[in-house]
Amino acid sequence: MKGATPIIAVILLLLITIAAGGATYLWLSRIQDTLFTQTGEGLTASSKQIYGKIDIISAWNETTQICLLLRNLSEQQITYTEKDLESLATLINNRPYDFDDSSLADVGQGETFVICICNASNCGSSYYAYSGSAGTVTVKVEPPFGDGDTYDFSYP
Repeated sequence: MKGATPIIAVILLLLITIAAGGATYLWLSRIQDTLFTQTGEGLTASSKQIYGKIDIISAWNETTQICLLLRNLSEQQITYTEKDLESLATLINNRPYDFDDSSLADVGQGETFVICICNASNCGSSYYAYSGSAGTVTVKVEPPFGDGDTYDFSYP
């Protein structure tokens, strides 16, 4: 039995070494996966911020609303999701206005969509986007990422 003790000790040391190597491999694999995921998400967010762009194509008066035709003019394949568009800031003469976001959907590169900003007392707003007499207002849209656009809207 004197010869069996060193053999058992070597086997135990080998098993401990294999277990430690396996645990280290799993730990490093998880760290690598996390780093790759976070790096990819960061690159996507940076790309959206740099290349995203929404332009105002036209604006018109529709009874109690100013409606805007907007286009996703991103330089890369960037889609503004419905949630992104709900965060779209609309300003008229530098004052923020809410718009009806019930008909929003995802907007891919080159696609257009319409938003309408209420301009009547039945909308619950105490400040109207423009008065009853002729004039011009500056309409601005700012998406949650990328660049927005400014448009001077003249009304009769």
